[in-house]
This record gives sequence, structure tokens and C-alpha cells, in this order.
Amino acid sequence: MSADATVDLIINQKASFQVTFTVKDNGSVLNLTNYTTVAKYKPMHQTPDNQAVTITSAVANAVLGQVTISLTPTETALLQPAKYVYDVSIIDGNGFKTRIVEGSMRVSPGVA
Repeated sequence: MSADATVDLIINQKASFQVTFTVKDNGSVLNLTNYTTVAKYKPMHQTPDNQAVTITSAVANAVLGQVTISLTPTETALLQPAKYVYDVSIIDGNGFKTRIVEGSMRVSPGVA
């Protein structure tokens, strides 16, 4: 499997957020049947791991290699306008974990 990608995200406070990533292995879509996912964010890489917050993540379409992460308006309302770091990993049926995407996550303040 190829190295993880860097994707920087902007999350609008008090709004729904969802993004889908397609996982590829040597240029071909990876079938994610029997895979699970995990996604987390924290203020900075040096922040202790036990302070990382889970982002809802799931295999959206196993055959197409799609993984989705999402936050509800209630969850984004709780985010302080700031910059965070995040990553998303897939875990195969044997428990082997691979990071597929990472980056910064900037929260833009909302009014409504």
C-alpha cells in the first residue's frame, strides 16, 4: 500500500462535516471488505494520545475503497476555533493498522 496522504481540512463550526477518502494500493482501489477504521484529532502532535478525540469514521463503500469521516453540527459546535492535527487509519481483519490520511484540521467559527 502506498504512503498516507496529507489533506488539510476546514470544518465550519455548528455545521455538518463529512469527507470521503478513496484508499488505493499501487494505483488500484483497495477492497476494504473486513476492514474497520479509526480517526482522531488533537491540538498538536505533542498532545498526549489519551487526549485525542475520536472522529466518526466508517468504511463507506468497501468495494470502491471509500472511507468517510464525519462530525454532526452538535460535535462541530463544541470545537473551539483553532487548528488541530488529525489522522485516519484502516485496520484489516488481522489487526494490521495503516494510516491512510493525515493533516491539519482548521475550525472556522460559526454564527448561526
